[in-house]
Amino acid sequence: MPTSPLTPRTGNPFLPVHLCFLAVFLFSAFLTVHEAIELKNNYEVRQRAQLAEIQKSLDSQFQESIDELMFYEKMLNYALMHPLDSSQTREAITRFEQLRQQTTWQLKLASLRSMPLNGVSDSWLARDPLLLRKNDKLIAELRAAMEFSFIMQFSDPAQDFHSRFWYISRAGFFISSRPPQSPQELEESYSTMTQRPYFRDQAPNNPLHARLRWTEAYQGEFNEGLMMTVSTPIVSNGYWYGVLSMDFTQSRIHALMAEARHSLLQGKLLIVDRSLKEITRLHAPNDEPLTPEQQARLESRIRQLPGGVMRLGTQFASWSKLKNVDAYIVNIQSLSQGMSQELGRVSLFLLSMWLLFVLLLLVAHQVIIRLVRRMDDLSAKLTWRANYDGMTRLLNRNAFFEQFVAISAHSQQQQTPLAVIQLDVDHFKKVNDTWGHAAGDQALIRVAGVISHTLRKYDVAGRIGGEEFCIVLPETTLADAIAVAERIRTRLAAKTILVNCNSTFNITLSAGVTGSEEQGDYDAESLQATADRRLYLAKTGGRNRVVAED
Repeated sequence: MPTSPLTPRTGNPFLPVHLCFLAVFLFSAFLTVHEAIELKNNYEVRQRAQLAEIQKSLDSQFQESIDELMFYEKMLNYALMHPLDSSQTREAITRFEQLRQQTTWQLKLASLRSMPLNGVSDSWLARDPLLLRKNDKLIAELRAAMEFSFIMQFSDPAQDFHSRFWYISRAGFFISSRPPQSPQELEESYSTMTQRPYFRDQAPNNPLHARLRWTEAYQGEFNEGLMMTVSTPIVSNGYWYGVLSMDFTQSRIHALMAEARHSLLQGKLLIVDRSLKEITRLHAPNDEPLTPEQQARLESRIRQLPGGVMRLGTQFASWSKLKNVDAYIVNIQSLSQGMSQELGRVSLFLLSMWLLFVLLLLVAHQVIIRLVRRMDDLSAKLTWRANYDGMTRLLNRNAFFEQFVAISAHSQQQQTPLAVIQLDVDHFKKVNDTWGHAAGDQALIRVAGVISHTLRKYDVAGRIGGEEFCIVLPETTLADAIAVAERIRTRLAAKTILVNCNSTFNITLSAGVTGSEEQGDYDAESLQATADRRLYLAKTGGRNRVVAED
């Protein structure tokens, strides 16, 4: 069947509105996400820049101490190559020969401007094969060490970033910027130092040997707390004399971090050694601990990259490797801490503005949807009124013949039969005169109801005059159309119309029927004229009957 011009619209009038608002929403979301990404990138850059400032301060302090260590190394090597021969040194060497067999001893020049040599006996050295007193090297080393002890006077433990400075000799003695206070402390200090990796690993034949070698964090022997040590070997003319080392305690590193901390780094700040063991940290309000899985992810990434940024759930981590020490500086900041900063406030403002825009967009969407719905309803009502009879709810004359012509053309194209029934209410004027126009209206409504309930969904019926109706039956033969007309006639004749509680009346109708097969013609006007002519024959032949032939 062809699509009827009166078929309800299948298009959705709300779809264009939805699509327009969806496009605006997606575009606004894209802009918001783009700005959020820019803010995130800016946040990462600023975090790394602020971390770099602290790193610079830490590296500067470590570099100052390492420069001092390198200066001492050069001075000691020079003293070994050019030992000072004086009456004081000769006296000191003589004194050493008298003391060397004592379990612990202390040797100091007769000058207030020198640091003591603290040593152990020959027999004590026999415990460790790495320790050795070679007589051909010993005298030159003692002279160099005593000369070096003058330089040690320039070391100020209260002012220096490093907490202690050592020269540890394989020949059983050491010089310290903080001399031992008792024989027991002297022996324990030398025993502990010669067993530490920063001493033993600096043997020239050891693969871990390095000019500057940092330890991992470890606990100090004499209540220094957690600390790190950097050491450099003293080698002259191919002989390893010992090690120069510097200690850096947790407390001094912590104090420097607190002083250098940037106000915009709101999270916790950590220093970790090369094995990622924590050395010290600066806490922050509302710190949130990392889960074991987050901690493992962060450590894995730090081992892969010397510096970077990483999101861990609701926390953000940035890190960088210190240049002058074998350690990393790490900042971990939570979302709440980040939101308290300027960029966080900008992000919240941006999100709030976008949510407000979305809310206004939803309100505008609902307002326009209501307008479109009202316009659609109004359009549907106007369309219905333009095409349907308000009382019988059947097609009016113009709409009926518009569809009649379309159905005729389609039937002719498909060469399928087409039938037409013309109906008219018998004695309708008498009904109006007897019972009134309201009863006449009830009669027309009853006729239309019988017709609608008898026809198929694709049959077409219309009121084409006062009490005159016409029906088009596609794909229907003349015989079938006669049967349809008879069903309508008999059903209507059986109906009783109530005027009031005491009065009823009945109506009948007459019908004329024709078909395209009989006429050999599909012209709508011709078929309707034939059906109308046969309706007239039914009227003049006695009414309440169906006529299907001339």
